Amino acid sequence: MLDKIQNINPQEKYKSGLKIPAVNLYAIHQNEYDREKKKDSALFSPLAKLLSKINWNILAIEYPSEEEILLHFAVDDIEFITVIDFNELYSKEYQEFSIYKAGIKNENKVDYEIKVNVRKDEISTINTSEPIEIDSLRKLFSRIAQQDSNYIIESHLIDEILIGIDHGIFQELNYVLKVICTFITTKYKSKIKNNFILKTQGNIPIIINKIVITNSE
Repeated sequence: MLDKIQNINPQEKYKSGLKIPAVNLYAIHQNEYDREKKKDSALFSPLAKLLSKINWNILAIEYPSEEEILLHFAVDDIEFITVIDFNELYSKEYQEFSIYKAGIKNENKVDYEIKVNVRKDEISTINTSEPIEIDSLRKLFSRIAQQDSNYIIESHLIDEILIGIDHGIFQELNYVLKVICTFITTKYKSKIKNNFILKTQGNIPIIINKIVITNSE
């Protein structure tokens, strides 16, 4: 299992976690691309109905470069940060997520953070407004809460935590990726190749890099 634990921290330089304040859905932050603000508002507005049905809430969007989009969003009480890099979208085998949840551990308020890479099933968009389901991710956070350690990278612990839910997490995060691609098509339609299957795919469905529990009080 040690070969599954990789020192990949994709969002480290962007890390915001639970401390990012929520912003209006259409208040798109573009740095040097301010000239696109009015256009963005018009493009993203038609997604309001879809987003309300699929159970996600965009908290922030940033553009680290012309070829990167950072998305910070929530599904219920679980927050996600991921970076879509168009230079690697169709060649890199894994998509990297930072996932956060607030909780209670030993009667103390804590923040849970998971760094995970998920193998890309395919690059595609959604045609129906099926809600995002995160039951397996919830089970993962529940199991983490039962652990004694506040920093988990040991292979045997990760093996135990993932028993019976690894495939579910794989499916859930791949659906999230499809939702992201659908969202992106309203601005960068030409950059999303629907139903694209990568030439090479990783053998491991999900790779957990680390799990961290920090006191939030």
